Amino acid sequence: GHERYIRRIAYLPGGERVVTCSYDKTIRIWDVEKGEQEGTSMVHEDAVHGLAVTRDGKRILGGGWDKKISVWDVETHEQVEEWASHTSHIECIALSPDDQLAASGTADGKIVITSRAMKESGEIKHWIHTGHRVDSLCFSPNGQKLACGGIIGTDGQVIQIYGVESGQLVISPMKGHEDIIRCVLWSHDGSQLFSASDDHTIRCWDTETGELIGEPWTGHTDTVFSLSLSPDGTKLASISRDSTVRFWDAHSGDPIEHPLQHETSQVAVTFSPSGEFVASGGYDGKLSIWRV
Repeated sequence: GHERYIRRIAYLPGGERVVTCSYDKTIRIWDVEKGEQEGTSMVHEDAVHGLAVTRDGKRILGGGWDKKISVWDVETHEQVEEWASHTSHIECIALSPDDQLAASGTADGKIVITSRAMKESGEIKHWIHTGHRVDSLCFSPNGQKLACGGIIGTDGQVIQIYGVESGQLVISPMKGHEDIIRCVLWSHDGSQLFSASDDHTIRCWDTETGELIGEPWTGHTDTVFSLSLSPDGTKLASISRDSTVRFWDAHSGDPIEHPLQHETSQVAVTFSPSGEFVASGGYDGKLSIWRV
């Protein structure tokens, strides 16, 4: 496995391969059936925090403490592009639904929205100054909005939603979490937003009003790092420093099924394209595949 902890995980289309990035400065592709790494590692100059895979499964975007996004070819594992336009560590990367825009969040509070159509330069569409470290970004299903979560800003713990075309806030910041917001994730229909936090909770928000829906979802006993929605939109998976993956009814917020218990703290989780499996990874550098 990785020599240091796994930060993010993504399945490639088809579900036979999984991509991971790590503090050990590498991105790796894994063959799920064989349980082995496929080919060589894709090596960055420093820890890799952000990871995204294009919908066609041909390109991987990675970024981290080296302050740039590297674009890798999935089959050759060779770097095909590099965008060195960031002023601080990259914490996260998100791709728009049509893969044309890449959004990256930085430790110094900037969101950089880059046009992938400008292959040579990675043309900057917007620089957005959020006022806080950006830990998580997620495009809405229609690609028109971008949700942002992170560490304490001038308004306390807030989730911000920006218009992709304007680069401006489209609703008032969403307040409720009591600590760092580690993950934001849209529902498949775009009407709701899920968030995970160091306050041990998951919350669900109305994306039109910015209001909290129901009570916080409780069960984890430590930081909730990552969320993933099943392909049919009915289940939410969460992963925590408490070493568990938990499952929730995405509509009611009720816990469902039994938690998946790991030996060490966990950071990243994602459903497979079929929804039959979840992949998880964390502090021990190991990738685990679970049938759900």
